[in-house]
Amino acid sequence: MRKTTLLILVFALAGCHSTARNSSPSLLKDGVQLQQKQVVADAEHAKIIMKATGFTWPVQFSVRRSSDADQRPEILGTVVDSGRGKVFGWIAKLNEVANSATVKRFPQLEVQADPGQAIEVLGESQVYDPHYYTRKIVYACGPMSSVFKPQKQKVYLVEFVIVGEGCEQHVYDVTQPEERVPVLTEKENAGSVQK
Repeated sequence: MRKTTLLILVFALAGCHSTARNSSPSLLKDGVQLQQKQVVADAEHAKIIMKATGFTWPVQFSVRRSSDADQRPEILGTVVDSGRGKVFGWIAKLNEVANSATVKRFPQLEVQADPGQAIEVLGESQVYDPHYYTRKIVYACGPMSSVFKPQKQKVYLVEFVIVGEGCEQHVYDVTQPEERVPVLTEKENAGSVQK
């Protein structure tokens, strides 16, 4: 009986596989973080910043690089709009610290990218009602996908925008901080709520 149970457990665990690679920060792996690790756009790389705006729903970002041997998306983490610029500064800062330190939801995520190599950025938002044990979805939109080829020494912003019950994702060149230049992508789409 024990051998049969063990055999079933081994087969069940062997059959479990993820459709994504997960490199997102966790409390056990990374400890308490007050902000996400930052990267730079150096002489040989580009920098991609991922943010959410429009509402305070969490948004999970993942990337898929054309040069990766494993083409499953790599989950980078979750961002949430803290309200900076819309509410008092101290309230936004308190939101950022509480979200970053406890549930690993940052105001933005950053990743370095190789120039000339296509990169796909996927953004997705799902919110569950905490009062239901069956994980009833309150809001779901995405995944939104944007594919583009970054250039070295450039800084890009991928912005996931929650619009009413839908969402959009846009890419901008923000190398000059005061300018937002739209980037032509191979794939960019707008979505609607899934219930």
